[in-house]
Amino acid sequence: MHIYTPQQLAERWNCCSNTIRNAIISGELQAFRVGRLLRIPKESVEHFERRQTGDD
Repeated sequence: MHIYTPQQLAERWNCCSNTIRNAIISGELQAFRVGRLLRIPKESVEHFERRQTGDD
């Protein structure tokens, strides 16, 4: 299972890590916490990307 940090995902999507956090807070992107740290599973990223491109 591949897991992203908000910073890694922001680099992949060429955006700010706060944009990633906002997507998590709004429920658009699924994530989980490890202590205080946010982690985003690869499956959630792929699902989000498919929805954005209309392939879902």
